[in-house]
Amino acid sequence: MGGPRHRANRGGPIRYGGCLLLASAFALAGCGATGKPADRVAGAATKTLALHWVRYDMTFERPRLFGPSIRIVGGRAALNLDERLGYEVLDLERRGGGSQILSLDLTPTTVLVDPEPPPAGLPPGAGIWISARLTGADALAGQAEGLSAELPLEEIVWGAEGATHVGSGVQGHLPLDEYRVTLDLRKALAGADRAHRPALAAAIRNELRASASPRVSLLVWVNGPGYVSRIDEVVPGAGLGTVSLVFTNFRLRYTGTPPASSHVLPLSGLSPGTRSLWAVATGS
Repeated sequence: MGGPRHRANRGGPIRYGGCLLLASAFALAGCGATGKPADRVAGAATKTLALHWVRYDMTFERPRLFGPSIRIVGGRAALNLDERLGYEVLDLERRGGGSQILSLDLTPTTVLVDPEPPPAGLPPGAGIWISARLTGADALAGQAEGLSAELPLEEIVWGAEGATHVGSGVQGHLPLDEYRVTLDLRKALAGADRAHRPALAAAIRNELRASASPRVSLLVWVNGPGYVSRIDEVVPGAGLGTVSLVFTNFRLRYTGTPPASSHVLPLSGLSPGTRSLWAVATGS
């Protein structure tokens, strides 16, 4: 089972057009903003986390994860909320020409990266995945979890202190309400520890180490049926810049089939020295 075959067996294509959220699926749900803003946003995050699967597109503003010679063109992702498994794809472009795709599998404790084309230094053969643990004290957990919609959704549930209604609009025939949400990362960390979510806890600890304040803010859009439809966030210490997560589908299945163990190489086994997982995967 190589990389391309593994990527193809994921319950349908991961690229999809537009920002439609399938209004017909939620035709009986209520619309409009009611109740306290913080309660509505927390309720929307809880309702979204209660789904089986979500898919979303990603855009990045001023990321520093790969250095100035590599630009993140964009990304897309699928999340299995029952099994807590994520799959992300990052489209990279190199200064002076050339492109690369990074496919990522995210488990509750591990991130696996499949670079295509693979950089020099990896063993020959298609579909080699580099794995690394997410429960250490370094920045990796925040970087990997910063690509997953699960982190901000859970942080809202665990640590939202307040919210301000910014405005309303319509997108894809659905009404949207925009909120600026204030999070207490200390409360979010306590929630992650209570829920026994080690990778999320490690990511939040890294945010706390990197942030000048335990309180951070993010923008959240809630649609008429009461689901989160977009999140704009800056994950302190992750080097991702401002990440926009735009939800595109709540019904398309994502199974989360892992790669074969024979195609997985631990990052430590590649003698990375001081190089990060991202530097090893991109050959930079």
